[in-house]
Amino acid sequence: MSEPASIVTVTRNGYFFVRLLVEKVRELAAGRDYEIIAVDRGSSDGTRDWLRAQPDVRLIGLRQWRTRGHGHGEAAEAGVRAARHERIVLLDSDAHPLDPAWLDACIGRLDAHHRLAGAVFRDRHAGNPHGWYVHPHFMAFFKSDLGRLIVLRKLRGDTTDTGEEATLRVLAAGKGVVGHPIVFCPQFAVGHPRVPTAAGGVFHAWYVSRLERNEAEVARETGGAVTRALYLAPLQAKLRSAYGLAY
Repeated sequence: MSEPASIVTVTRNGYFFVRLLVEKVRELAAGRDYEIIAVDRGSSDGTRDWLRAQPDVRLIGLRQWRTRGHGHGEAAEAGVRAARHERIVLLDSDAHPLDPAWLDACIGRLDAHHRLAGAVFRDRHAGNPHGWYVHPHFMAFFKSDLGRLIVLRKLRGDTTDTGEEATLRVLAAGKGVVGHPIVFCPQFAVGHPRVPTAAGGVFHAWYVSRLERNEAEVARETGGAVTRALYLAPLQAKLRSAYGLAY
């Protein structure tokens, strides 16, 4: 019997993508017992009402002002603490599974030595000597490791990314990491050379929540390639066409 899983996501005004996440998890759970925990940070676009109506979703409301430091990471940790199952999969709200084997590829490979699995992001941050880490848009770990090996917030200021501390701690403890390479996802190409991506059977759009908060900043960073009109709308159209979505 496959181990049960708690799927944790954090959302704010991301109805389209978080609904897609829930529906694809439901479709591709491959008979495994699971729950979905959605931590909502103040949505006003119908996300909360839809999530509340789903029988396999537990909704946690978390106001923006209740968080300190990096609010997204703290919200993710709150979701993990509420989980019923020991094996956790953390997904960004603009991610979703593509492959029926995605859970076997992450929580299915966790054991006494391998304490972390997920998408490997390569970057040279000052606080990380390894040059890579498991990016929190898709990471799997044991709930009992939260606070010890697994930390989802930034603890080193801007010298590391959100969730990077988990990789550093797991490696420092002499434990193993199951890493899946992040590759461009041509099926949903929308004109940007590097996003969206796939890793370990999981799709990730990237930039969606940041476009909601600060489109001008994202446009500057990407040379104008990622905007709501040039990236978000065409990507949603491709996803609707591929999956036959009516929303």
